[in-house]
Amino acid sequence: MKTKNIYINAPLLALSIFSATTYACTEEELAAHNALNEFEKKAVYGFEGSGIPCSAEMKTLTAEWKELNSSEAKQRGREKFNKNKYGMFIHWGLYSSLGGVYKGKKMEDGGTGPQITEWIMRRKEIPRAEYAELAKDFNPKQFNADEWVAIAKAAGMKYIVMGSKHHEGFAMFKSDVSDFNMVDATPFGRDPIKEMEIATKKAGLDFGVYYSNSLDWRDGGDGGMKTYGPKPGVKARRAPMPNEWDPAPVSFDDYIKNKSIPQVKELLANYDLSQIWFDTPIYIPAKYSMDFYKTVYDANPEILVNARIGNGFGDIGTPGDNVIPDKSNANTWEGIATTNHTWGYSSYDHDWKSPKELMYWLVANVSKGGNFLLNVGPDGQGVIPAASANILKEVGKWLKVNGDAIYDSKPWVIDHEGPTIIDMKGTSHRKENKANFDFTEKDFWFTEKENKVYVISLTIPKSSTAVIKAIKDLNIKSIRLVGSGKLLNWSKTADAIHVLLPDLKNNGAGYAIEITQ
Repeated sequence: MKTKNIYINAPLLALSIFSATTYACTEEELAAHNALNEFEKKAVYGFEGSGIPCSAEMKTLTAEWKELNSSEAKQRGREKFNKNKYGMFIHWGLYSSLGGVYKGKKMEDGGTGPQITEWIMRRKEIPRAEYAELAKDFNPKQFNADEWVAIAKAAGMKYIVMGSKHHEGFAMFKSDVSDFNMVDATPFGRDPIKEMEIATKKAGLDFGVYYSNSLDWRDGGDGGMKTYGPKPGVKARRAPMPNEWDPAPVSFDDYIKNKSIPQVKELLANYDLSQIWFDTPIYIPAKYSMDFYKTVYDANPEILVNARIGNGFGDIGTPGDNVIPDKSNANTWEGIATTNHTWGYSSYDHDWKSPKELMYWLVANVSKGGNFLLNVGPDGQGVIPAASANILKEVGKWLKVNGDAIYDSKPWVIDHEGPTIIDMKGTSHRKENKANFDFTEKDFWFTEKENKVYVISLTIPKSSTAVIKAIKDLNIKSIRLVGSGKLLNWSKTADAIHVLLPDLKNNGAGYAIEITQ
């Protein structure tokens, strides 16, 4: 079955920002926008951008994007992406050497903008030249690509997306475009992106990179705020983001032309990639979003880009940082979360998600039809924190047994039954609404592949029988315990299927069963 792409009407999402009566939108275009469900409105984070809805330019660019996005090559890329289901996100840069503390002040101790550690240059308004001094001492001698990949593999992850340049403007790869890079500006003198690419491929995993294409506090990437942003007096979207304390003496257009697109071309030419994860489009013009999309497509049309390319021109949806959508969707999308509170390394953030919580994040996203990309933040010495690595390995143990219910799966007719409802609406929401992740024997999540339906439980039942209501109308041929060849006895009543379970006390955090129709 060919996977439908979520972004066919994505540019129309900009109507939620601009007044629909201001521009010449047809009734059909308005109807298409209004028909989008809440998941699609939230998942297509790429609504950000300065493209004018229903304008001649947007219609022309959208038609061009649709042709590329619907190509057979893109479909091959989506099919491979959708099979992987679970990946590792890596935030690592100069900010990692600070660990969230600058001149004795933590991120929470005053400043402007987000308190997550990779934003320390913005938060503490560090001048560009002063920030660049960090590179002279950045020498992560303990970095070992094989060790990082081994952690990902032990965790059951099938792909890795590593930060190649965050908003600080520092390239973690060898770049001829800017000498502000890991090889030329640090005593380390090595290319960790290349080393990670090699190690990842050797382990049989897919490799992608994160690249902040629109925001760059060193070299003029302001998300298009100054040139393409709102008129005076209009509230700006994401106002604290650009560098206004020590701005580079170049325009946003020059930054895109002379640094951002050239570095993306370097990444495409020098590394074997499965995806590029762009970020913070803000007011990026539609023409630039399309330039990035075509640059990637021309290099390799199977490489996917996420929706944060801007203006709706993406391949992979993103519900938001640390967000799980409310409803299922069979299109190509990816939930993202952190192992603790922040993305980059923090020397004092010990808010680690438990293995049970991360299993829930994985199962909740996958049962709704998405992938799950889980972030780790290595420290300035190049070490993934032990607490983070140990938690990931516990999830990996569960996946080693129950992975058939996760990998290469699709959403079933419902994603969950049971009394326990946990909402995840972002980093702050999780912090303010503590959940205990104590699920009941009546909580089940569902996936499917081919002629099989999978039922997932995240608890070890006290009862010897699982009572599952949602599958009562299936034409069941057999039921198997996932992770073994053991066939299970079952019976049917008017409102449920009763499955006789074996002793599961050694199954850790839960179990899964496979129903063959």
